Amino acid sequence: MVNRRTLRAIKNVVCLLGVYCFFPLFAASKEIPEILRMDPPNWWVGMKNQKLEILVSGKNISGCSIVTENKDITILAIEPFQNKNYVAISIEINKNAKAGIVNFEFENKSGKAKAAYQLKNRVGDGSQIVGISPADNIYLVMPDRFSNGDITNDNVSGCIEKVNRDSGMYRHGGDLQGILNHLDYIQEMGFTALWINPWLENNQPKESYHGYAFTDHYKVDPRFGDLNKLLELKRECEKRKIKFIQDIVQNHIGNEHYLFKNLPSSDWINQWDNYTKTNYRENTLFDPYASKADKKIMTDGWFDKHMPDLNQRNPHVAAYLTQNNIWWIETLQINAFRIDTYAYPDQEFLSKWGAAIAVEYPNFNMFGETWVHGMPNQVWFTEGNGFSKPYDSNLPNVTDFQWYFSALEAL
Repeated sequence: MVNRRTLRAIKNVVCLLGVYCFFPLFAASKEIPEILRMDPPNWWVGMKNQKLEILVSGKNISGCSIVTENKDITILAIEPFQNKNYVAISIEINKNAKAGIVNFEFENKSGKAKAAYQLKNRVGDGSQIVGISPADNIYLVMPDRFSNGDITNDNVSGCIEKVNRDSGMYRHGGDLQGILNHLDYIQEMGFTALWINPWLENNQPKESYHGYAFTDHYKVDPRFGDLNKLLELKRECEKRKIKFIQDIVQNHIGNEHYLFKNLPSSDWINQWDNYTKTNYRENTLFDPYASKADKKIMTDGWFDKHMPDLNQRNPHVAAYLTQNNIWWIETLQINAFRIDTYAYPDQEFLSKWGAAIAVEYPNFNMFGETWVHGMPNQVWFTEGNGFSKPYDSNLPNVTDFQWYFSALEAL
C-alpha cells in the first residue's frame, strides 16, 4: 500500500510536470508572430516611384526580424509603432524586378511566420490613362440610391446596417449591378463620364448609404458587390467610351475603420480632449491675420462625430493614403478623382500627393470639392494661382460652388 506522504509526493510531481510541460508550450505559441493583413495588398513592378511602404498588421510582430530572399527587392527600413500589432516595411523594388511572389519571414524568439506578397506587371507605363476634360459630360451616381440590380446583397452577414427604405438616412439597396443594368440608358443620354460616389466599405451602424465614412480602404462595400463586379463595370464603361471617376476622401475615415478601432499610433488621427468639430473656415488657411487656434480647428477638427480626422502630417498616414489612391488607379485604370472635403486635409500633404499621382499618371485628372464662399477662397486651392505660399497645390480643377450659389440665387 502507498501511504499518504507518498501519494502527496506523486501528486506534487505530476503537478510540476504539468506546469513544466504545458505552460511553456502555451506561452510560446501565444508569442509566435501572426500576420493578419498587409496594405497595400499587392503592388506592381515598373512603377516610376520604386519605393513602397507596406503597413503590416498582426499579432506579436513588433520587434520581429523581417527578411526576404527575393533579390528583386531591398528592405530599406522596418519601423515599429506605438501599437505592437503594427509594423511598416519600407522596400525598394529593383528597376528590373519581375512579377511574382515576395516571401517575407517574420521571426521572434518564439517562432517564425511567413507572408506572401504579390508583385504584378503594370498595365502600360501610366501614360495610357486619359483623364476627363471640359468636353466630357459627367453623370453622378450614388450607388445605394440608383438601382437595385442584385437583391441577394441587400443584407450581408457582417454588415451592420441592412436595407430599410423607411427613411432617407437608411440603406435602400442600390448596387454596382444596378449601374451595369442601366449603362445603355446613361450612354443614350449623352454622358461620357461616370462619377460614382464612394464604393469602399462603409460598415457603420447608421447613415452609411453615402459612402464617405470608409471602414476599409481596400474593400468594395459588399452591399454594392465586390472587386470583380467593379472591374466588370469598368470594362463595360470602356466599351461605351464612358470614363470612370472615383470619389475619394483624404480628410477622414469612419469610426468603425479597423485603423481607428485599433490605432497604429495615437497621432494617426487628430485627437482632442473633447470632441471638436471643424469650424469650416477655409479662409484661415490663407489669411495672414487668422489665429492659429482657428486654423487648427479648421484643419484638425473632425467633420462629424463618426468621422475621425486623419493626420496627414504623419508620414505613415500620408504614405497609406497616397499608395491606396495609386492602387485603385492601377487596379481599375480609372480616369479621374473627385476629392471629397478637399479644403480640410493638410494642404502641404495634398501638394505632395498631387505631384506623386502626376508622376505615375501624367494624363490623369482630378477635381477637388471646394464648398467655400468667395472666388478668391475657391481659387486659392487651384494650382498655379499666383498666391504667395511655399508650395503649389498641384490640383488642376475645383468644383465651382460660386457658380452654384449664383444659379440658386438667380433661379
